[in-house]
Amino acid sequence: MSNKSKKAVIGVVLGSLIAGMSFQSTALAAASDRGKKAVTASVSCGGNYFVGNGGIEIQRSTYIMRNVSDVGSIYIDRVRVFNAKGVSLFDSDVSGIPASRNNTITPVDNSIEPRQTANLRIQDLIPMQGRLNRPLQTVIDWSADEPVLTLDVGNVRTTAAYDSATATIGAQSGRHSSACRTTARNKHY
Repeated sequence: MSNKSKKAVIGVVLGSLIAGMSFQSTALAAASDRGKKAVTASVSCGGNYFVGNGGIEIQRSTYIMRNVSDVGSIYIDRVRVFNAKGVSLFDSDVSGIPASRNNTITPVDNSIEPRQTANLRIQDLIPMQGRLNRPLQTVIDWSADEPVLTLDVGNVRTTAAYDSATATIGAQSGRHSSACRTTARNKHY
């Protein structure tokens, strides 16, 4: 085979590879644009938000959400809070997702970019709960347009001094962290 023929064969092969790669990336972009997700999942966490110990302390939960992937955004699609009896107290499909304390997610941008962390405070979702309504359960539904590592979520419960007469929160007296559990995960790739 002559050098000219070899170059022609290599040109055809390379052209086919480039065209195939271009078609593949276009197909993936189109699937994403149509709302198809590579991953959908749900995470369940415990939680509390109440005044106790005779009205002198307050306990609150903060949910820390970490995108531990190097590539790919994770989207917080829905947040729901249920009381101890399973009654819904909050649903972001109705109320919208509030801004995280650090503004990583907001009502108009629900994405957590690679290596970013967002935190949602229970007091930004629901009012204080009485004894019969707690403990709470928070469910976070999330998705990603491409394969990513599972969203890492933890619940940090803090206890602080509280003045019932003035509703003033004082010094923090305790902190406890617990992992949340992925309860559903679907890969669509």
